[in-house]
Amino acid sequence: MLSSLRIQNLALVEDLSLDWGPGFTVLTGETGAGKSLLVDALSLLVGARGDGELVRHGAERATVEAVVEGRFEAWRGFLAERGLPEEQPVVLRREVGAGRSRAWINGASCALADLRDAGRLWMRLTSQHDHQSLLGEERHLALVDEVLGLEPCLEVEAAAVRAAEAALKARRRSEAEREQRLEQLAEALADLDKLAPKPGEWAQLRADREPLRHAVHLEQAFREAAEALNAGLPKVELAHKALVRAVNHWPDAIAEQDRLRSVTLELEDLLALVQDQAIRWASAGADRIEAMEARLAQYERLARRHRCEPEELPVRAQALRDEQRSLLAGDASVKELEVALAKVVEAYRAAAEVLHGKRTAAIPKLEAEVQKRLGRLGMKGARLQLRLSLAEEAGSPVQQSGRSVRVAAQGFSALAIWIEPNPGEGFRPLAKIASGGELSRLMLALVGAGLAPGIGVRGAGVKDALTLVLDEVDAGLGGETALAVGKAVAELGRAHQVLAVTHLAQVAARADRHGRLHKETEGGRTRSALGWVAGEARNRELARLLSGHPDRPEALEHAKVLLEG
Repeated sequence: MLSSLRIQNLALVEDLSLDWGPGFTVLTGETGAGKSLLVDALSLLVGARGDGELVRHGAERATVEAVVEGRFEAWRGFLAERGLPEEQPVVLRREVGAGRSRAWINGASCALADLRDAGRLWMRLTSQHDHQSLLGEERHLALVDEVLGLEPCLEVEAAAVRAAEAALKARRRSEAEREQRLEQLAEALADLDKLAPKPGEWAQLRADREPLRHAVHLEQAFREAAEALNAGLPKVELAHKALVRAVNHWPDAIAEQDRLRSVTLELEDLLALVQDQAIRWASAGADRIEAMEARLAQYERLARRHRCEPEELPVRAQALRDEQRSLLAGDASVKELEVALAKVVEAYRAAAEVLHGKRTAAIPKLEAEVQKRLGRLGMKGARLQLRLSLAEEAGSPVQQSGRSVRVAAQGFSALAIWIEPNPGEGFRPLAKIASGGELSRLMLALVGAGLAPGIGVRGAGVKDALTLVLDEVDAGLGGETALAVGKAVAELGRAHQVLAVTHLAQVAARADRHGRLHKETEGGRTRSALGWVAGEARNRELARLLSGHPDRPEALEHAKVLLEG
């Protein structure tokens, strides 16, 4: 559980310290008040990519620090495995600056991969776009495993199969071929080592290259936008001053004055961001794009040589090193290596079969529970199928039911989610028919189903408590569906610590604690601040969410009804 969080110099947040409690905490506020920045801060603590653009203007670096409690045995094993201080509660820290990012766990420096692995022990973050991950079938198996409480861990068995297979293939070559192959491997690895390809680098280079190609146009566009905003702001401020005079004579004009003040602050914030972008693209020189193009060209040249896709080069390089190592070290006979391969293949197959069996046994109950919850979330009649199958892999040494199957840490299972949103329409893959609102509700139904008695391999309906961060997963919903979503999130809050960012009063009214983010300007600088609201203040905030006007009697009355419900 997250017990405290401190954020310094992260965009609009100058210095914000927050204490978190158990249960369901909701965060609301005007657009641009900084709600998404809290989610960004938590993302950094679980190893998300740090961007120097997040650093507050005028500061050298942004810092996020959290204190996490609970799950002591799991943390103890994790810290011991990585040689980190075994202190609890655990303190996580992340710093982001221009061109660099650093991380610490319990005061000891660590890799971002350590933060990502640690994140699996305490947090699950679902953004308003993250439910789109349901559209990719490759994510379905991991999601269902987590709901069921399954923890597939066949890395050792899978690695043993791959190593034994590589050793056998290498030894089957004749000695003459062996020497020739070693020369080829040395030459190929020399080129690959010069490039030193990294997983994910090819995709990142291509993503970074596109905007750099248009740096001049981007700089000009942002400068023109800044000039226009500079020219327009004085007029908006004159309008605000005029409304201030109007309020002196007619207090009922205070709402219009407040709205115009909010617009002024938003325009000032937007002006600062646009100016920063103009500076950023002005500094994106030709040298950087040339270096990037040269590295991409190296990737493409070596990919053609090795007859693979550029993003596959890191895996290809490792396979060649494994083959080289086997050729240099292997003196065992082919028969001995065949026996060794058969042994590790059977060990993997047996473990993967047990895992596949657990999934097969648990899925029918999960399907029924999710369908029941979808009905309560406004999708009455919707039916779900979790189609479990074998993941086939041509040439694999592992056979199951007469088919060559995948060798991987998650076993040889494959899973696809199919849905029939309305009776009689027939089942189709989720990606082909589900809307954004339906995906949000399906994600809530799946996570909630994991709490139900009898679901999963443990069968008790009680999983280890986590911190669930929900960033506007209710976007696009309203009415009775919004009420049902609020009830579902509140249910999650009884088993987990839930932090939800929302624009829906129906969801916010269900929270145990309610925080409101707002912007304030002091000394010519805008910053985000958070205040906890309760009683009449909370009622007014819910009224604002309902109507945009926190003082309207009908909205206040509606807010009271929501809180009492």
